[in-house]
Amino acid sequence: MKSRLKQFPTKLILACALAAALPAGQAMAETCLSPYIKGLKQPEKVMYLWTLPATPNGGPDFLAVIDVNLASATYGKILKKVHVGSSGNEAHHMGYTDDRTKIWAASLNSNRFFIFDVGADPMNPKLIRTIDNVAMTTGLSGPHTPYAIPGRMLVSMASGPDGSGPGGIAEFTNDGEFVASYKTTNHPYETVIKPEFNRMITSAWFPQKTFMSPLDKWDPKEWSNPNTMQVWDLKARKVIQTLTGEPVNLAARWMLKPGARYGYNISNGGNSIWMFEMKDDGTFSYKKSAEVPPGCGTADLRQSPDDKYLYVSCFSSSEVHAWDISDRDNIRLHDTIQGVVQPNMMHLTFDGKRLYFTNSAISTIDYSPRYSLQLIQIGPDGRMKLDPNFKVDFAQAPDGPARPHDMLLN
Repeated sequence: MKSRLKQFPTKLILACALAAALPAGQAMAETCLSPYIKGLKQPEKVMYLWTLPATPNGGPDFLAVIDVNLASATYGKILKKVHVGSSGNEAHHMGYTDDRTKIWAASLNSNRFFIFDVGADPMNPKLIRTIDNVAMTTGLSGPHTPYAIPGRMLVSMASGPDGSGPGGIAEFTNDGEFVASYKTTNHPYETVIKPEFNRMITSAWFPQKTFMSPLDKWDPKEWSNPNTMQVWDLKARKVIQTLTGEPVNLAARWMLKPGARYGYNISNGGNSIWMFEMKDDGTFSYKKSAEVPPGCGTADLRQSPDDKYLYVSCFSSSEVHAWDISDRDNIRLHDTIQGVVQPNMMHLTFDGKRLYFTNSAISTIDYSPRYSLQLIQIGPDGRMKLDPNFKVDFAQAPDGPARPHDMLLN
């Protein structure tokens, strides 16, 4: 890392250049978040990173607050940690409410939700509510991804109340009051919505008892339809079609263009990229678009604001891929970054120029203790370059190593 005195003028120049490069009135916002969320349409200043201790006795899970403002003297530093007061939660995914004033953070293991206020003072989040006994309340367990719709949060829940069997979607108000549960025939992983078509798609993975067990104890006989994606009538909260592909359909992304009827998702078990598309009669087709290079271990999927590129993290082969999808029927591998240990979650900025990534998946399957948050710079040609001046080392944290997972920008 360069010294602060030498680096600051460069960062300030970069920040000004970034702001000046945006065309007046250009409508850009972060990708891969709910379309109902109030968008971030300016360079990010702060990152919220949902984190768990790397050791069983390492203390409570926490929300790390990280300075990502290029013009700041503390750029790339952890400013504070908001502890949740309990451990063993397995901090994993989180999401904004539609007004961007609250963050819902889910715990894979303890079936808790933690709600943080980030509206009053974005640089100083406050834990304002903890929802315990989610499995008892909803009849579902293994909360994965909170997803915003107007005034509500839809949370994909992996399994039944005892951690086994099919799961569903749990609905809450933004403040945390339970509304209803909707059962599925698989183990919901992630949710994507295209409002103009009143359609929601949920992908699938494993039940809670599987992913919270050591990898050598995973038993496929306990899994319910992990090779399926489900299409919903959003307003009716009803599954209307099941799409069948290859196993473990993790992240899914609907194209951003207004009226776009298609999107992509990754299959971890099939090591592949698939495309879903709504036909004229309202039903959906589902087909394989590409094989990912062998040994990848697809983990996360992000898309560029112009719908030209997909970014795939390869947990097993320690790579990040950029796929050119400008010709949707002939997508191709465009660029690769290698040697980034077990990359997992990613977050692309509103302008498509910066791709942050973390490298912890779940405590039961991580194979390297070299935990970190890193940054990839993306050029106008879609080529990627690892930023040598930005790395937050969670393996050498002053108060003990930690596993960083999901992140949001503000």
